[in-house]
Amino acid sequence: MKTYSLKSAAAEDDTNTVWEAFVSYLDSVYFEGAAEDLDPELVNFEYESYLSCYRK
Repeated sequence: MKTYSLKSAAAEDDTNTVWEAFVSYLDSVYFEGAAEDLDPELVNFEYESYLSCYRK
């Protein structure tokens, strides 16, 4: 079972870039090192989906 925790957006901006946060997200959804091992088209699709959640 996965656990989730809330972080403040300001704290996240201070410590991670968007890409680093996305890589962390991929690692939690797929497996450790997923950003390097998955098909680049899948990673691109996931990244665009991830960004769409934060765009205004």
